[in-house]
Amino acid sequence: MDPFNCRGLIIRSSEYKEKDRLLSVLTADRGLITVCAKGVAKPGSSLGCFSMPYMLCDLVVSVSHGYYYLKDATIIESNSKIMESLEQMTVAAHISSCLMDCTLQSENSREAYELAVYAYYNLANNKDKYLLIYSAFNWRLLTIAGFTVQYDLNEPAYTASGDKPNRFIIDITGSNGGQNRSFNRLLEEPSVKALNFFSSCDLKRLFTSSADKRTEKELKEFTTDYLSVHFEKNYDSLAVLNDL
Repeated sequence: MDPFNCRGLIIRSSEYKEKDRLLSVLTADRGLITVCAKGVAKPGSSLGCFSMPYMLCDLVVSVSHGYYYLKDATIIESNSKIMESLEQMTVAAHISSCLMDCTLQSENSREAYELAVYAYYNLANNKDKYLLIYSAFNWRLLTIAGFTVQYDLNEPAYTASGDKPNRFIIDITGSNGGQNRSFNRLLEEPSVKALNFFSSCDLKRLFTSSADKRTEKELKEFTTDYLSVHFEKNYDSLAVLNDL
């Protein structure tokens, strides 16, 4: 079979044998594929720079006995600034984990690919917004997977009772660990409006929003819980940052 060209995001790079790497590459048309980059760990390898995660590349891939092998590549966007802080690296690893969990050859791979392109680029270039990028990515990925809704703030069902105005009851319902789970969270109005924006805005605008620290924290906690329930996995990668 002749080699083919594809543009893809390297979302994970794993050691394989002594000098090789296995690259998890998210593409728009083929979904998530695994490409073996042979010999890239050897000193002086011409392909050594193409085995780093979070890069957007044009790849030349050959196929042999059903396996993909990297033949050549060109870097479109290195996103190397992600490596400048623990916060950025932690969020990037979280994004990769989510993509590995939910987009394997899925019919929504193109949307997930486009989301990831914008997420990594904005994370690389907006260090101070890592928490908001984290939450926006979570919610848009959940939207792509069909797990979110638009919240009508005038709907009585969402309005929380009590003496604090502009607080809303948001339900989390799903399955986790094989058990159905349903619980409510109280969110402030800015957080609910942010969720609506994350789910429906043009993708180019997704990571341009801003929020105060209280809203950032609330969105981080809520989207993490929502993601964990619906993807049936405990997403706690940001816990390492709590001790900093």
